[in-house]
Amino acid sequence: MRKIVLISLALILFSAVAYLGYSILQKDKQEEIIWKQISKLPDFTLSDVEGNSHSLKKLAENKATLLVYFNSTCEICQMEMNTISNRVMEFESYRLIFVTVESPEEITGFITELQMESRKNVHFLVDSEMEVAGYYGVKGVPALFIYDSTGNLVDSYTGPVKVDLILDKLKEGKESAL
Repeated sequence: MRKIVLISLALILFSAVAYLGYSILQKDKQEEIIWKQISKLPDFTLSDVEGNSHSLKKLAENKATLLVYFNSTCEICQMEMNTISNRVMEFESYRLIFVTVESPEEITGFITELQMESRKNVHFLVDSEMEVAGYYGVKGVPALFIYDSTGNLVDSYTGPVKVDLILDKLKEGKESAL
């Protein structure tokens, strides 16, 4: 009887370890798929807060681009966006594309507070179906993706990032295409 219990426990333990290993491999495969997907700027079409449709690739216009997935109620996103807003003049030669799942009504006030709505290089888009979030595998916000002027991913971050680092990466993306 004791032997049966020990064998059963050993089988359960072995099964748990095997399942854990399988889960880790699947997660690694999924991350590799996402990384391959986002290595080039995707061509999603999303609406801005006025309801006009825009292609991500057309908005990037062959410029180094910062794509930020955010939520206006997230304190870290608010800090990150305010920091970028305070130094927005330094981003003039780049494209800034901010994407959220929130409705236009929810983010209009936030955009006004940032005082970036009238800048030609800044775009706020709504991912109402969470297509972009799923495609990028967004697990937390803010999620930042920096692309060079040919649409190749330079780097990506989740959470707060120093503006100087963002600017350095954008500059690197601008120069890599020259």
